[in-house]
Amino acid sequence: MAPAPRFSAEEQERLIICAAIKAIEESSLLDFSMSAIAKLAGLSMGSVYKFVQCKEDVLIALATRMYQERQSVFKKVLALPLTTPERIIATSLLDFSKVQMYNFDNQLESIVNTEAMMKRCSERWLTRMIACGERCQTMFQQFLQNAADSGELTSGSRDIEEINLGTWSLSVGYFQTVRLHQCWHNDLDENIDGIDDEENEKNTLVLAADNAHIRTMKRLVNTYDWQQKISDDDIEKVCLHLADAALR
Repeated sequence: MAPAPRFSAEEQERLIICAAIKAIEESSLLDFSMSAIAKLAGLSMGSVYKFVQCKEDVLIALATRMYQERQSVFKKVLALPLTTPERIIATSLLDFSKVQMYNFDNQLESIVNTEAMMKRCSERWLTRMIACGERCQTMFQQFLQNAADSGELTSGSRDIEEINLGTWSLSVGYFQTVRLHQCWHNDLDENIDGIDDEENEKNTLVLAADNAHIRTMKRLVNTYDWQQKISDDDIEKVCLHLADAALR
């Protein structure tokens, strides 16, 4: 009789994921090795390859967990006792460290969402990542549909696709810009006199209520037919609700 496995499948998955994170942190997203993951996990190469077949699978697996965590946080934001326009704004006002899983989130997201990566990874992992993204998209779609059904969005279902696409595009474009700016100025930011590292990190992860991105998002959201449009006072109220929910 073959000996019982040392770890269950779930335990092996946890060990491999933790080892992958450490291997990447010790090298980079491009230079880590499967052998390093096996060594750090305390597993054989065969056990690792049963879970992930290549380095691309490792990255897709990590990205899937990252997207699952984001979905969980956004679900909390959308459940806040606010109007629908206020909750849309809230997704940009939350503390972004709440949706950060790794210190390489930004680079990971850029790498996994490329055609080359999707061609090289296994179908199993690609399907899991895409399904995770689709669940998040469905959540926002239903959120807006509820506003249309209740009459809060007085134009009904007509503008749902536009609102979803417009706010998502604005957020993605903004975050890409911020990431690029942070990469360019990282060394400068770390050496600002009179501001400690913790305060620096907070300033980069939490947007002020009057930030240009928030003003632009407010202008976009208010172009649609809501029963109640967003005011500056509403935005301040959103910040308070997020703070009370430990999301800001």
